[in-house]
Amino acid sequence: MKKKKILKIFIILVLGFIFFVFSSSGIKAQEQNVALQQKKEEFTCFIYFTSLDCPHCAKVNPTIHGDLLKKYPNLVVIEYELSQYPENGPLLFQYDSVYGTGLNIPLVIFNKKNRLVGDEPILSNIGRLVERYKGNECLLSDGSAVGAENLDFTKVLGRPKIWAGKNFSVKPIDITQIPGPTTETRPEFTLIKILSLAAVDSINPCALVVLTLILISILTYNPENRKKVLWAGLGFCLSVFVMYFIYGLIIIRFFQLTQILEPIRFWLYKILGLLAAILGVLNIKDFFRYKPGGLATEMPMSLRPKVKRIISGITSPVGAVAGGVLVTVFLLPCTIGPYIICGGILCAFDLLKSLPWLLLYNLVFILPMAVITAAVYLGMAKAQGVSGWKDKNIKYLHLVSGVIILGLGVVIFFGLI
Repeated sequence: MKKKKILKIFIILVLGFIFFVFSSSGIKAQEQNVALQQKKEEFTCFIYFTSLDCPHCAKVNPTIHGDLLKKYPNLVVIEYELSQYPENGPLLFQYDSVYGTGLNIPLVIFNKKNRLVGDEPILSNIGRLVERYKGNECLLSDGSAVGAENLDFTKVLGRPKIWAGKNFSVKPIDITQIPGPTTETRPEFTLIKILSLAAVDSINPCALVVLTLILISILTYNPENRKKVLWAGLGFCLSVFVMYFIYGLIIIRFFQLTQILEPIRFWLYKILGLLAAILGVLNIKDFFRYKPGGLATEMPMSLRPKVKRIISGITSPVGAVAGGVLVTVFLLPCTIGPYIICGGILCAFDLLKSLPWLLLYNLVFILPMAVITAAVYLGMAKAQGVSGWKDKNIKYLHLVSGVIILGLGVVIFFGLI
């Protein structure tokens, strides 16, 4: 009997212990779920547009990146930096179209009704809005919103950087290092644009006329010395290459400096595309109704006598190099259009990264001049014959240039590549 009683007591104790363990685990799990849910709801998110080129942003960045995250460990900031990552520029316009935020920076966006613009408003009010909008969801550029804990950062458009307080599982991460959707220009498409613009510029009648006039001048002075023709032509090509390379650097740097006002970056490509389209139309117009010295397509008639005076005095390779340097100034009005468009495309790159593209452009630009020089030197063509061929086919040169640059303008304007 005693053994049976002891066995019953033991069984009761075991069952009681099992019940206690399971009920405690259930309560604990429920408490953890509630705590986790509360924690999720407490995450506060906002969007931040900034730029390294912006002095007002420089005042705000230390607060956003440091003090604020320390004070609010549940804070999540989606930052779009505009100067290093031009693909973030269109997002500023998208957020403005959806939320009416405006286009000025620094810019903090909580929701449609609450945003802060400028260093003083942000520094004075950011803490109050973080307190007021605890649990604020992350606003996306398409008008939707999602909690920070549910946001797939690799699918966020553009190149954001995520800053988060210590309670968030994702520590500060740079999406620029993660493959994902982006509007960044791909190298092969940049190659197509640069080669197209350089090809159009290289068959520009102005440059071909100037080179043939120099060759004719040297041949007239030294009819039997073809080596001087070769060195003069190559010297002219080299001087044009060097001078245009310098001009290109100036154009790129100018565009980069003007983009301190970040909204310009988005519209820059629209303006460049429109400029290319207009230039293409003007060239096509010259095919149907040609007039020497056409606007933006040829050297103005008023400059031609000055160029001829310079060229007429060139009788040696050294003179050809010096003349080439001077003549590039007069060539600019009829060759600057494609070059400006090229500079606008390359300004999105760091200056060092733009150098190979600029070298490629100018190599293509001088290629026809080098070919003409070689043909005259080898006796395959006469300078007078090249000039006559140019005069005979000048309308077709304008047509080919016009079609190429018009198509490229449409592509750039609508962002097709």
